[in-house]
Amino acid sequence: MTVGERIQMYRKQFGMSQEELGQKLLVSRQTISLWEKDQTVPTIANLVRLKEIFGVSVDDILGINVTEQNSGMLPYETYRFRFVKEELSEIRRLQRKAIYKKPLVLTLLCVLLTVLLICLSSADGMIGFAIGLLFAVVISHIKGIRAYNKVWKNNEERICKSTYEYQIFDDYISINIFRENEKVRASKYFFTDIEKIQLFDRWLLLQIGGQIFIIRKGDLKETSAFYSYANKISSNPPEDSRHKCWIVLSKILFVASLLSIFGALVLVAVVSGENHLFLDENMWLFFLFTPIPIASVVLGFVLKAKNYKYKKNIIAGIIMVIFLCAYGSFSFIFADVYDHSDEPIVRAERTVGIDIPDHKKISTQDWTKGTQSVSRGYIYSTSDIYFDDAAVEEFEKQLADDERWLPAVSSDMIGITSPMYDNSFHDYILIYNVDTSEYNTLPSNSGNFRFINVLYRLEENQMEIVEYDIDCVK
Repeated sequence: MTVGERIQMYRKQFGMSQEELGQKLLVSRQTISLWEKDQTVPTIANLVRLKEIFGVSVDDILGINVTEQNSGMLPYETYRFRFVKEELSEIRRLQRKAIYKKPLVLTLLCVLLTVLLICLSSADGMIGFAIGLLFAVVISHIKGIRAYNKVWKNNEERICKSTYEYQIFDDYISINIFRENEKVRASKYFFTDIEKIQLFDRWLLLQIGGQIFIIRKGDLKETSAFYSYANKISSNPPEDSRHKCWIVLSKILFVASLLSIFGALVLVAVVSGENHLFLDENMWLFFLFTPIPIASVVLGFVLKAKNYKYKKNIIAGIIMVIFLCAYGSFSFIFADVYDHSDEPIVRAERTVGIDIPDHKKISTQDWTKGTQSVSRGYIYSTSDIYFDDAAVEEFEKQLADDERWLPAVSSDMIGITSPMYDNSFHDYILIYNVDTSEYNTLPSNSGNFRFINVLYRLEENQMEIVEYDIDCVK
């Protein structure tokens, strides 16, 4: 068998097309085709890469016979396995549970984040980002699951037709694959090449070079080297009190990292009070929570040095730091969006002829900058004003007796209200036509009119002043 024929054989064993193999090697499909036709040969660098992809030695690819007998040694243990479809289906089911666990947890966290942002009436950009993140996570998981199912489907029939022979020597394992009594693959792996050993019910799954090899536990000797090495590779340092402290600390920081973004949202909401429009201004508070995920990342590297499980702390920490910094930067991105001067109040009192109580907060947004997408009219500005209970006590008593303030707007007048008006959301409404100096009245003629819509909510002690134009047609 030529070098090209061996490359083709290994490629087909892994269910890869020439294009897929070329992508892994960063070469063209035509290059793979030339190798398999023995018109050219791979470079040394490509041979090493092929060795890693196929999980065989360079000698195997080149067809150089190197046998264990050369060293005069015989294997300590030899096992031969054949697997049936039902057995593989059970392994797949058990492995799938572990694969689905993390994606489901991450998806749930994204859902909770989205719901929390919506409940807090956060900025549309933040909610859109959270929804986009949720969709990206879901699509990524779907693609991963489909790829996982595809690999199983491609390999299941081939595994059922093959016999796997495992020979254990002093410091390495020889894995031979037979099909129809013909050896189609021979690989040699040192014990140090084993990346992971997973225990699934009646099976051991060896992960070597990104490949999975199945071992049936019931066929192994009680003293098999597979058991001792499985214990060695999966074991942690002795469980003394210090060890338990590290594990507890890692779990606390992992959970705290995941919850840090929720804590930041709550803090911003509390500081902003009832005015959700102040969220953008106070988003810098997210930076106060970055030490938590940063500590998780640092701890992750400490755990790695101590040979403990560390990846979840590092991954969760990095992701949360990115989120917190991204949200915290909103304060600087939107720094010039809102104005807090009293000018809208002074203008409303002078133009509309109403007395506005002393306020504790005001935030005005200029709508003339950028493109508008409102249901009707053209908005110039919106001002959100908040008052203390004591400041509005007398003002609210006068609202019911002032005929300029309507408890609701009739259907025929909806057309001249501002796009911010909601009949079920506001307790008192005032519509003032600046051009005709009329209150709560439809214009008698067609044309474009400037209005000031003042909206008040009793429970929140909130007033909203909207300046806008409306085209009226009689």
